[in-house]
Amino acid sequence: TVSEGGNYTVTPSKSGYTFTPVSQTFNNVTSDQTQNFTATQVEVSTDIIMVSIPAGTFEMGAVEDVGYNNEKPVHTATVSSFEMSIYEVTNSQYAEYLNAALASGDIEIESGDVYGKTGDWSGQLYLDIEYSYDTNNKCWISYSNGSFSVQSSYENRPVVAVNWYGSKSFAEYYGLDLPTEAEWEYACRGGKQYKYGTDDGTISSSNANYDSNVGYPTDGGSYPANPFGLYDMSGNVWEWCSDWWGSDYYDSSPSTDPTGPTSGSYRVRRGGGWESSARNCRSAFRYGYNPTYAYYVHGFRIVRRPGGVTY
Repeated sequence: TVSEGGNYTVTPSKSGYTFTPVSQTFNNVTSDQTQNFTATQVEVSTDIIMVSIPAGTFEMGAVEDVGYNNEKPVHTATVSSFEMSIYEVTNSQYAEYLNAALASGDIEIESGDVYGKTGDWSGQLYLDIEYSYDTNNKCWISYSNGSFSVQSSYENRPVVAVNWYGSKSFAEYYGLDLPTEAEWEYACRGGKQYKYGTDDGTISSSNANYDSNVGYPTDGGSYPANPFGLYDMSGNVWEWCSDWWGSDYYDSSPSTDPTGPTSGSYRVRRGGGWESSARNCRSAFRYGYNPTYAYYVHGFRIVRRPGGVTY
């Protein structure tokens, strides 16, 4: 409530935007006093390459007879067109976001880690900077002297130790989103109903990073792309999706652009990681996980939908 004659400082804030002026102080306020602010949306990093995924219909779920119960029943799903990043979001891209979000006041550093400061997830952990599984698997982003940086030679590895909130916040900061699991599976299958998200629908050490063959995430583009031009849809790091997890969601899933249950305790992750078995890297494999967990195998990629639609 504004009292006439009072003194106030107004500082506008919205994730993904900068404002001119940054703030404005009003002295001896009158009822007809106004101030215009110019909002400018922060542009997504120019090195995030997106590919167009055409609208299409596919068979979603355990088409192959090796699926788990939560992959059933197999059902026909239709997804609208969208764009998807061809690589999993990298350390350098995430560090760029962190520096922008720190400057705009959307994040803060607490006990050496990154937390949300504004919006729906204020106070929520985003990135566990200090996380380390072994010498090859840890967070390669560091914070020092007011800025974030990536250890040399790890710039193009997918960011890890990022939880669902840290992934979603990155996407929304740029007006983008995490894929729904229907979008994700459709994209993984490459428009060809492939069992794996690889160049030919099979999986081996020559076309995917899985089954601890390498022992850590590899740079995006280290293996062949699938038919849609997407890399590492099977293996490398697990990818967060936007959906709440529902083990029996397929029993009642809408046939067009399903977005998952309206609530839940876990979020969907897809694709398997470098340590996963072939079975868990299948296009149909789905898993619910605590969205607060930021582990060495957790990463993500982003999507852009027509009209900037987010879920």
